[in-house]
Amino acid sequence: MRLPALLLAAALAHLALAGPVLLAAGSSAPLAGAEVEVEKLDGTRLRLRVGPDGTIVVSEVPLGVLKLRVLSWKGVPVNYECTVTPSNASVRVPNIYRLVVRVVGSRGQGLPNAAVRVLYGGAEVERGSTDESGTYKTLLPAASFTVVAEYGGREARQPIELRGPSTEVTLQLDVFAVIGGTPISPGEFMLLILVAALIPLALFVAAYEYSQWRRKRALRVIAPPERPGG
Repeated sequence: MRLPALLLAAALAHLALAGPVLLAAGSSAPLAGAEVEVEKLDGTRLRLRVGPDGTIVVSEVPLGVLKLRVLSWKGVPVNYECTVTPSNASVRVPNIYRLVVRVVGSRGQGLPNAAVRVLYGGAEVERGSTDESGTYKTLLPAASFTVVAEYGGREARQPIELRGPSTEVTLQLDVFAVIGGTPISPGEFMLLILVAALIPLALFVAAYEYSQWRRKRALRVIAPPERPGG
């Protein structure tokens, strides 16, 4: 009666589960949405997408061993390979780096709620907005990108190489100040100052001309009519 039990134990060992497998970018951020391929020892291959919690689940894995390939993340190639075992089911994917984007105005002031887009090969791979300090932070695979910042109809873009642990880029827009929710350039601001200075002068001139007109009219009314032949 002990033989079938031993055979069952051997079968379970042969088809041990390797999941869930946790994939993370760098030290902790889950690699949610990454496209991966797993290969079992029997040659079976599966294409999977990493879940929101950064895990994939693969069943019926011979000896619990998988060959894992991280193909891409956020639409950017990663091409990282490793072997997953029951004792090593947490994968830290290298070459995932931090990108910090600062969007500033013409005075160097941070612009909050500016739209930030990251392009790879001309295609948009990420979109977000700056915080109150005008900063946007993200993680991306090592590659060449173009960063685009937009605010109030104004746009700036810059190509970058994301190769180190952290890359910072500053994009400056022609925004001197925001008045009534409308961004204005330095030239527009000076024009506003000029208009603001001319308005009191125009009012003074108009008031003076009006007072002169009233005075002349009053004189005409008070002056006696001329007598005939006088």
